[in-house]
Amino acid sequence: MTLASDYWDTDFCIGEGHSDLVGWLRRPGSDANGSPPFTVAGVFQPQRWTTVNVTLQHGALRIEADGKTRLSEHLTTDSPQVWSQGQIALGDEVHGGGPWRGQVRLAEVRTPRYAVDYVRPGALSIPASYPYLPDHIEHFPPPGRLGWLTAFLDMLSFIPLGFLVVLARTPPIRPVPASLLTIALAAALAAGKFLFDGRHTAMLNIVLQAAGGLLGVLLTWRLIHSRHNTARAPG
Repeated sequence: MTLASDYWDTDFCIGEGHSDLVGWLRRPGSDANGSPPFTVAGVFQPQRWTTVNVTLQHGALRIEADGKTRLSEHLTTDSPQVWSQGQIALGDEVHGGGPWRGQVRLAEVRTPRYAVDYVRPGALSIPASYPYLPDHIEHFPPPGRLGWLTAFLDMLSFIPLGFLVVLARTPPIRPVPASLLTIALAAALAAGKFLFDGRHTAMLNIVLQAAGGLLGVLLTWRLIHSRHNTARAPG
């Protein structure tokens, strides 16, 4: 069950990771996606129903599985105040997430003087499908140093591609068509990620990949002309 505005901004989510229960909770000190998550090992067993209660009250987070408290954490009392308006999704309706492998029999939310079962027909209006396209495009700037490092490595990986494109035939491909070809390859790789769940692309990656390809093309042509001039020089 997820309360989120998109793939990267999750206020609250409980899900399964093999036999573990994993819970994301946006709070002071976490990222926009509620990470690092809380993990309770060995909650789910094959062919067996499991009851999970998650309680967030007065700065305390408690997770119970089949009536036993499996996790208890102290949080700041203003944790839910960082939540934004989002959409509730159940099971395989989650934006960008893999489907819940089992069956959800009851999903009930209780607040003071109010309770609703979201599985009961009519209790929750679920669209026939969610627009998944925006969730394939990563935010800018990249989240954290790892995102920037990944983008930089993507740029470096396209420098050899520029070499290969220019030298793919004899005579070598000229700089302008070679550069356009590397840009087209970067765009094609980015578009291909839309066909797979859990894969995302970013405009920054496309720009840096194109820049890496252009750098490889220019370096290759400089090397070619340098060798050509050396061969023509009088001995």
